[in-house]
Amino acid sequence: MAILCGAGLPVSLAEPPPLLEKAIERWVAGPEDLAFTQETRFFADSGKVTRERIERYDPSQPDSGRWRLIEIDGQPPTADQKRRWETRKNGTARRVVAKSPATYLDLEGAVLVKNTPKEARFEIGLRPETARLLSLEKIAVAITVDKGSGSIAKVSATLREPISVLLGLARITDLDVDVRVEPTEEGSARKPGDVQMGSTARVTVSKLGTPVEYNWSDFKRVTSFGTKRGPL
Repeated sequence: MAILCGAGLPVSLAEPPPLLEKAIERWVAGPEDLAFTQETRFFADSGKVTRERIERYDPSQPDSGRWRLIEIDGQPPTADQKRRWETRKNGTARRVVAKSPATYLDLEGAVLVKNTPKEARFEIGLRPETARLLSLEKIAVAITVDKGSGSIAKVSATLREPISVLLGLARITDLDVDVRVEPTEEGSARKPGDVQMGSTARVTVSKLGTPVEYNWSDFKRVTSFGTKRGPL
């Protein structure tokens, strides 16, 4: 397997790097889903926020309670708003992700861009066959692996340039993912392998010219409701 040359230049790897493969396997072995808080903001042409909504998604809860409305336009929702919104949102079929993250990542094409005694960072492309109407080559994904524990320490993603989606009816204009994972060492307030407080993800979409921003935070790894995990 290739490594960084003396000048520190990125080196393309001819096969999936074992360090990265093992780190992804360790991640998959834990709770398979994420709970998160989602903030949705709608903007006018002037850039002013016209509407704002905060909700919590927790797939470890039954279908009737996996989405919870927390706030509308800076205020707690009324009982009627909460009932109507949660009934509609939770009435949508639960999205089941049965594939491993490795299915979506082009591990064979991973590029080692940083290599120190403590960690290695890989830039990884997304497999084109995992999407039909999305230009995945415009998304840059990086995974940092802690060499001491052999676990993922950080996942990040950015947008190289805007992406047209939905046959051009919408455009993804901004993407910023910064997710850090709790170390495996003892002493952390959260469980090893969980997502650290302060991790965030943001995407901005222009729908028919109207900008909408989605922010995700307060991540927590959970086991989906009804999923039985046997011994690993």
